[in-house]
Amino acid sequence: MPTDATFILAGLFVVAAAAGWAFARFGGFREREGAEAPISADYLRGLNLVLDRQTDEALELFVRMAKVDSDTLETHFALGHLFRRRGEVDRAIRVHQNLLARPNLNETQRHQALFSLAEDYLGAGLYDRAEKIFLQLTESPTIATRALENLINIYERESEWMQAIEAHRKLEVLNGEKSSRGGQYYCELAELARIQGNFELARQYLKSSIRGGSGALRGILIKAAIAKDQGDYPEASRLYEQIIERDRRFIVEVLGSLLECHKRSNSIKEFEKYLEQLLRQEPFLQQDVAYAAVIGNFAEPDIVTRCMENFILSNNLLKNLVDEKTIMSEDPSIRHERTSRITNALRDLLENSARYLCTNCGYSSQSFIWHCPSCKNWETVRPLRSFRLDVSMS
Repeated sequence: MPTDATFILAGLFVVAAAAGWAFARFGGFREREGAEAPISADYLRGLNLVLDRQTDEALELFVRMAKVDSDTLETHFALGHLFRRRGEVDRAIRVHQNLLARPNLNETQRHQALFSLAEDYLGAGLYDRAEKIFLQLTESPTIATRALENLINIYERESEWMQAIEAHRKLEVLNGEKSSRGGQYYCELAELARIQGNFELARQYLKSSIRGGSGALRGILIKAAIAKDQGDYPEASRLYEQIIERDRRFIVEVLGSLLECHKRSNSIKEFEKYLEQLLRQEPFLQQDVAYAAVIGNFAEPDIVTRCMENFILSNNLLKNLVDEKTIMSEDPSIRHERTSRITNALRDLLENSARYLCTNCGYSSQSFIWHCPSCKNWETVRPLRSFRLDVSMS
């Protein structure tokens, strides 16, 4: 929410535009006539209103001032910008539509007015109208880059990935530099094709994502999901292990799927061997395994149970609530049953807690997303690796 200080600065911006208009108007007159021209009384009153934080009154006064002279172009732009910042999008639209109705605008001025109107539509959520104008401006010699950037923003919001790819290519040509963003769009298309069961098309999109220069880890995840969907469990297992090798944080995300693949291919012993070797190299990953077991709702085989037991007994909160003798038992079935009960309780506590965090801006989410809605960066959201228990008393 904009503060009073924001509105004051915006008001001063309007004042500066009005001052420029006054200087151009009266300064030029003074040079021609050799006489002093008085500063507009309305201008001085508007400045006092801004300084007194009476921004609404100042704004109305500057609106009236802008209507006095047809040459106050910058003042109109400033007013439209201020209206949009205040959330008064309808008024901003009217200001910019009035500008476009002027017959004497040159090409640069007309493009600027169109761009401002498109921004108004964007702010109002009228994406189709904004898109049409930005598309017109992609050929503008002065504003094409900004128009393409806004188009890409719209296509990302609307999940129009093919249009995003096309706009992204044009932007790359215009800027003369390669960007890795296009690879993410192909990954989006690949995931959609996979969900629809079109595995061949999904693979084609994944090949394009490699050429796009990003989404390598995401591509492996999609390949693993395709292999799992097609019943190629050994290949899916290999790919899930490759993901864990690339980024340990994803052990929480894929360990359940890896276990399922080994179960379906009757190779649980291989799963145990893999996990034992991983934990022998990096013992601190026991907590990650425990967290994955809670999230993924599994408490077997024995190596997973042991990780859960060790986590419970090493956690300051849980070890005070649970007696060690209650968990440890010589009977494996009793140990499994007791550990599963605690695991289920932890899952209930975690149900409404954040599971993912953007490493760039700190945005948290309960579901996995590749495009952070806060900072707009791709592939910065990662699974959390620890329990964050939010216990509230009602």
